[in-house]
Amino acid sequence: MIEENEKLTTYREYPYLVYARVSTDKDEQKDSLTNQVDICRYWLEQNKFEWNERSILQDEAKSGTMFLERTAMQLILKKARNREIKMVIFKSIHRLARDLKDALEIKEVLLGHGVRVVTIEEGYDSQYEGKNDMKFEMFSMFAAQYPKTQSVSISAALAAKVRKGHHIGKIPYGYDRVNQLLVIKEDEAAVIRKIFNWYNYYGYGQKTITNKLNEGVEEGTILPPKSGGIWQLTTIQRILRNRTFCGDFILNQYTNVKVDGRKKQIKNPKSKWTIIKDHHPAIVPREEFNKANNKKVVNNKRKVTPWNEFRGLLKCGHCGSNMIIMQSWKRKKDGTKTHWKYLKCSKYRRSNKCVNHPPITYEDFRKLILQKLIVETTKARFNLEANVSKNDQIKVKKIKNEIANLNNKIDRLLDIYLEGILNKFDYENKREELQKRIQQLEDKLFTLNMEKERAISIKTIKEALDQLNDTNKDLFHVFNVLIEYGVIYIDGTIDLKYKFNEDNE
Repeated sequence: MIEENEKLTTYREYPYLVYARVSTDKDEQKDSLTNQVDICRYWLEQNKFEWNERSILQDEAKSGTMFLERTAMQLILKKARNREIKMVIFKSIHRLARDLKDALEIKEVLLGHGVRVVTIEEGYDSQYEGKNDMKFEMFSMFAAQYPKTQSVSISAALAAKVRKGHHIGKIPYGYDRVNQLLVIKEDEAAVIRKIFNWYNYYGYGQKTITNKLNEGVEEGTILPPKSGGIWQLTTIQRILRNRTFCGDFILNQYTNVKVDGRKKQIKNPKSKWTIIKDHHPAIVPREEFNKANNKKVVNNKRKVTPWNEFRGLLKCGHCGSNMIIMQSWKRKKDGTKTHWKYLKCSKYRRSNKCVNHPPITYEDFRKLILQKLIVETTKARFNLEANVSKNDQIKVKKIKNEIANLNNKIDRLLDIYLEGILNKFDYENKREELQKRIQQLEDKLFTLNMEKERAISIKTIKEALDQLNDTNKDLFHVFNVLIEYGVIYIDGTIDLKYKFNEDNE
């Protein structure tokens, strides 16, 4: 701690940041952003640091368990790595992180770059704790346990509400929520009944039902889905499988997990589900729901998409949706089947709301693309190294010109300051900003000048070129190295954008 007679440390001489976070706008007053900042400010002033409003960084409505979604925290770590700060102050470790791994990682990054870490409630100050991490780890563990305990309590409370007949979560199509209870919304429920009726008694397939619904939407005789727009094939499939419509409610069907610092929803195994039958009024009788779900096409027959070496590369020239592979077959007189695969616009498949491309078999399309690639890469193979070198030279020239311009700006800035037009504070801030940009460009220039990086790029493309003649193997990775994207138009025209042309930087 700084002694009373010591000179006050200014913001510029000792750059620090104050971090505050709230998970929701319903956080208690003691954890509000204003309260957190006030506590940190009091600590700073008591320890003879000059207060600066610009030192505050806040994450609002950001869970402490979601590390990568907290933009202010990511900025703190970036500034630490760039040696731009010397201290970070938190009201408590609970505000720092609610995950033990994240808390320890944040602390290691900060300490590893010479940043002092202070958490006021726990009395932790890395300047005085030295290598003794037990206090920090212990409080981090308590902070990590809190959301787990809270989650269990909340889940139990929600389960109790559901067992009383209350509804939680998103209101499903066909229902309204009144006094926490689901009630049937007749105009939407009529659409649900129509879907089951067409499927069970008219023999319509899911694609036919999708098309008929969209025709009704256009004519104004059928309501659109809750999100508006058009009905999709996947929506019809989910409706036919959704037990909500026969009056059931499923608890614990999904759960949130943390993957690489972000939330991801996964489906729990059925053994973990809690099914509450007759929880709310049914739109379709249970026997109708069971009849729809006992069909082989729903439960047993699973469509398997053929292996697609062009997945993610091809777009429809009419609507921009992905082109996918469909498969079909025809039985011959001798009982054998003829199978074929063909390209189709995914939007047309889902909803008929695009053009139906003339059938292009996958095998013919693959041969055509290989022929195009062989022709184009024959030209590129002989000057590949020259092209890559040329592109890098252009990039280097641009970066050098930008650095020169920034240095000229710094010189002009100094002239303006010496003439008294600009005060010292503004001059130093602007100069620092320009110098940071120069540093970023110099780092990029260093990377471009590394011969090894350029050699790896050339080698990767060359290896892809060498594999084009081996047509019997899976060429997915080869196509991804050589092709940026492809567009297929209604007249059968195919446009390919290559990654190895001279105009590609």
